[in-house]
Amino acid sequence: MTPTLLIGDYIFVSKFDFGFTIPFTRVELVRWASPRRGDVIVFRFPRDESLHYVKRVVGVPGDTISFRGRKLVINGQTVSSVKVEAEVYHRLGLARPGEEIFSETLEGRAHWIKFKASSEEQADPPVVERTVPTDQFFVVGDSRDDSYDSRSWGFVPRSLLKGRARLISFSIDSSSSWDTLNKVRWKRCGRIIY
Repeated sequence: MTPTLLIGDYIFVSKFDFGFTIPFTRVELVRWASPRRGDVIVFRFPRDESLHYVKRVVGVPGDTISFRGRKLVINGQTVSSVKVEAEVYHRLGLARPGEEIFSETLEGRAHWIKFKASSEEQADPPVVERTVPTDQFFVVGDSRDDSYDSRSWGFVPRSLLKGRARLISFSIDSSSSWDTLNKVRWKRCGRIIY
């Protein structure tokens, strides 16, 4: 999910944003909302429910999703994305050389996505459209060239949702040692997840 989330980020997940489920079961007692396009959600991985994944919702029930090169297309409409100038995201430490950051807007909310610089030059894969079934969601990672997501393994059933990722509560840089001042990424602590 880089650049939105980095390795070492600890996140707060709101388990009651979509409804109330009996603890330790999939039995949903009350449903009051559903994930919207653009939400970052935590869910049990459909192919191995012992794993928890974090991805961004891009398709809700009834949506038709496809990718044309770097462009996400929802219901025949290309989602707006604008390239961010390299010095901005390198200064913020959000990308390494050979990566490019774009600002993508879903449902009026902007977030950053990342591509390998060479990915645009590669041949585009065939366009495959997928229609999201009832009570399921199409999710992708923000690091689009390196994400194992719905493009590979399919939809996320509502019954596997754990909640919405709300904020980064704490962040540790695993490449720094504990005796340095840079071990904790203080600027990321308390950051709201968009």
